[in-house]
Amino acid sequence: MKKTKLALIGLGLASSVAFASDFQLGYINVDRVFAEAKPAKAIQQALKDKYAPQQAKLQTMNTNIVKEQNEMQAIASKAPAFDKLSKADQSKLKTLETQYQKDQANFQQQYMAFQQSLQKSQELALSLLMTKTNGILKDLSDKKGYDLVLTSNQLVYAKAKYDVTDQVMDQLNTIDTTDIIKQINNPTPVAPMGQAAAAPAAKVAASAAK
Repeated sequence: MKKTKLALIGLGLASSVAFASDFQLGYINVDRVFAEAKPAKAIQQALKDKYAPQQAKLQTMNTNIVKEQNEMQAIASKAPAFDKLSKADQSKLKTLETQYQKDQANFQQQYMAFQQSLQKSQELALSLLMTKTNGILKDLSDKKGYDLVLTSNQLVYAKAKYDVTDQVMDQLNTIDTTDIIKQINNPTPVAPMGQAAAAPAAKVAASAAK
């Protein structure tokens, strides 16, 4: 009886090993695809071109706000208190403060709209590129007989022989990105997002300039 059980266990292990040897596994390095693939680079450039004018406008607005801050500080430094300033300086300082508050509010409104629009475009671009990539992966899996294909962010470790990134990129590099870029530049209108908290002008400057 014991021999029979051992034989059955041995047969089960042999079947598992046989199954494992037939199992085809692959993985794709997503970071490489989005950094190196020609379509990804074309999409990144399209996003950069689309938002360059807005970034330049925001930078100009921020520069003007900083200039107004410096002018206010220069006037305020003339006396230890506001009531110690000359009437002309008091009047000029009040005018500058009013303009500064108006310009800062406008800047923050424009910046938040820019951030929301950029985020939507980036998410759309990622979705469209992933759709193309997934199609290539499915086709590759069907032709090569892969049972499972994972992305690099789903793995802790895998040997290089399971990496199918180059195969995917070879096919991805042949696709036409014209339609994707058109959709990025002319997205389907959606309901406006809720307003987010305003960001300080000083912190926004660095982000807008990137």
